[in-house]
Amino acid sequence: MNQRKRYALVGTGSRAGMFVNAVTVTYREVSELVALCDLSQTRMDWYNEQLAENLDMAPRPTYKADQFDQMIAETKPDTVIVSTMDSTHHQYICRAMELGCDVISEKPMTTDVGRLRQIYETIEKTGRSLRVTFNYRYAPAYTRFRQLVMEGAVGRPLLVDFSWLLDTSHGADYFRRWHREKANSGGLLVHKATHHFDLVNWWIDAYPRSVFALGNLQFYGKENAAARGEQYSYERYTGVPEAADDPFAL
Repeated sequence: MNQRKRYALVGTGSRAGMFVNAVTVTYREVSELVALCDLSQTRMDWYNEQLAENLDMAPRPTYKADQFDQMIAETKPDTVIVSTMDSTHHQYICRAMELGCDVISEKPMTTDVGRLRQIYETIEKTGRSLRVTFNYRYAPAYTRFRQLVMEGAVGRPLLVDFSWLLDTSHGADYFRRWHREKANSGGLLVHKATHHFDLVNWWIDAYPRSVFALGNLQFYGKENAAARGEQYSYERYTGVPEAADDPFAL
């Protein structure tokens, strides 16, 4: 049997779960998780607990964010998986490639043009590969639609009008935690809409030559809530009786 490919994971938030499951379960015959890296020891410990409980695996070595280089040197991964806060993707993508690793990154690749240029320059300099993951492609309905377009079932696409409506549960989620700050996530047009841009490009097998955007915050935010006559006396949902019936609570 061929030697298993070695993966290290940096960023152990909720999005990391898909990657951990793929490496340790779905593709366990050909892949191995060799290390975890994060700012939070608690999160890394939680993943190790899950691996022990569900897969009877020994704990993976854990490294804090400032030990990233040490992790690469000691565990020698072939590929680094990046699922950190979006605005930090470029740091780990570039450093991993400089240290001789290929990279798989959670979308979006990064949050602004300057960081994008840095990543591309590092790819050119190192010759390493970068793959950015878009899991929406693998939802059965979206995959089937791609097949229908490629088969010519809908004719030759001349115009794509794509609307995506976010409900109170999923929509509000983009205004919680770190990604509520545009400096961290790039805003909805980067953090969320990259899924949709990718789907359209993939469906019609084409890329835009030019792009423009218009937008405004019309619903979420303190000022919009006040304009609707909504007042909230609490900063968090957890442990607050008044938040029990809040439609935006997780």
